[in-house]
Amino acid sequence: MPSIAQSAIGTRIKTQTKSLKDLGINPDPQGLQKLLWTEIEIKLRQYLTTMIEELLKAELDAKIGASYYERSDRRRTYRNGSYDRRLGTLYGAVDLSVPRMRDESVEFRLFDQYARRGGSIDQAIGTLFLNGVSTRKLSQIAKDIIGVDLSSSTVSNIHAALSNEDLKSFQDQELSDEYFALFLDGISAKTRHISVERDMILVGLGLKVDGTKEIIGARLAEGESEADWSAFLVDLKSRGLKGKNLKIITIDGCPGLKAALKSVYPFKPIQRCIAHKMRNVISYLKRIHKKACAKKAKQIWASQSRTEAIRRFKEWKDEWNDIEERAVHCLEKDLDECLTYFQFPERLWKKIRTTNIIERSFREVRRRTRPMSIALQPKSTERLFTGIAENLNRSWSQTNPLANLHT
Repeated sequence: MPSIAQSAIGTRIKTQTKSLKDLGINPDPQGLQKLLWTEIEIKLRQYLTTMIEELLKAELDAKIGASYYERSDRRRTYRNGSYDRRLGTLYGAVDLSVPRMRDESVEFRLFDQYARRGGSIDQAIGTLFLNGVSTRKLSQIAKDIIGVDLSSSTVSNIHAALSNEDLKSFQDQELSDEYFALFLDGISAKTRHISVERDMILVGLGLKVDGTKEIIGARLAEGESEADWSAFLVDLKSRGLKGKNLKIITIDGCPGLKAALKSVYPFKPIQRCIAHKMRNVISYLKRIHKKACAKKAKQIWASQSRTEAIRRFKEWKDEWNDIEERAVHCLEKDLDECLTYFQFPERLWKKIRTTNIIERSFREVRRRTRPMSIALQPKSTERLFTGIAENLNRSWSQTNPLANLHT
């Protein structure tokens, strides 16, 4: 999703601006604007290169009568490597790898179209970059460029190639160290390997002092082991989240995640998600006691102070310990971490004591994948989630220097 690239560019501009200010240098607005557009043009050239090369492959497939390694009665000939060609565009020259056909030269309609309509084509692709790739828009632009209708699978392949660029931008973007709260959770996702398996999407969401929320990491992993979470957290740290301003980290209670945090972000206060904890407590309750016992336990979180919450817990424990000992122990052993949020102003309590903010984005992933009735390949799963994450980030953004670029 192009706005992921915008976010990465914006982060680099902010970082460079802050560095100049730290040195006592007042940044020149015109110089910053030039730097901004230079970054955008670089990214647009990369975007154009990917799209044009994929369209060239699609046009060659049509001329040959078959795609790579496809057995087809319509096949006329075979591919024969590629050659390099430079193409001038509105955003500067791009270096292309142009595919060749065996025994005959290929005259690509795409290049003729660029010769006649280069500016308008570049502008259309630039609009895609700034506003987001949609398969429908991509199909129309592909038709404008090479003059033929592409199959849905070909358009999807082009879409995937472009989305892979954005996925890499999302996963590699530099992070600021401005987050005071970090939320970490994992979502189970069916993925198609040789067979259908369940993997985990590990997600990190940061909250700044000014209220800005941002999904800062999303990686597909085999599970939620200490090794999986350590790799995820080390990646966040290497991209800029050193944790100097982190005041609280809210987690779902996964043992592997808790162990990883001790080594990557030690001495940071941990908040156990009270929603997850209550689900765990309720799972231990006998059916006949669930309603009454859970209702009393939930009153703990309605307390106005840590002292009051502990008093209410003790009252609840005295009432239920004899008949629901396992449920009481489940809450008691993690009670201290469940009450970390009381160290902060009351206005923040509901925001920082659960991972619901991530859970809501998980529901969006499930809403998109459930109608498909199939398991996606691992990369497709990552692309889907990062696309949704980017849309959420864009809607959450309060001050984005690139927010109005497309207008």
